[in-house]
Amino acid sequence: MEACVSDFGMARFLKPDSSNWTAVAGTYGYIAPELSYTMVVTEKCDVFSFGVLTLEILMGSHPAELISNLYTSVDNGQIQLADILDTRLPPPTSQKFKGEMDSILNLAMRCLRVDPHSRPTMYEVSKVLEVNVGAGRSRVNF
Repeated sequence: MEACVSDFGMARFLKPDSSNWTAVAGTYGYIAPELSYTMVVTEKCDVFSFGVLTLEILMGSHPAELISNLYTSVDNGQIQLADILDTRLPPPTSQKFKGEMDSILNLAMRCLRVDPHSRPTMYEVSKVLEVNVGAGRSRVNF
């Protein structure tokens, strides 16, 4: 469960929707669930990995239990920043910074959606980070 930079962006180098390999490549804990049963690499697999890494940064540890709960819970209500933020860090004090952190959390959760087609693209992720986080907005809209 130690992500390597080389784990991210692999979909860009492989033939789109290819399934001509026999072993899962990547770091367990960061691999999109659909990859393990379809063996088809898409950009949405990289988006999922980005979401996992983003939550790990916010939480200070790998979010395995949180992700598992997202996929098994019937009622996976809104996750609050205060509930997951690494306790070793001071909570955000300014509204602007809290809004940016909420935006990042919301974005990470969108990247972890069960249906890969409902996840944003990495282009959309970069635009959201560029516009919303820099402006301190608290909502991420696609």
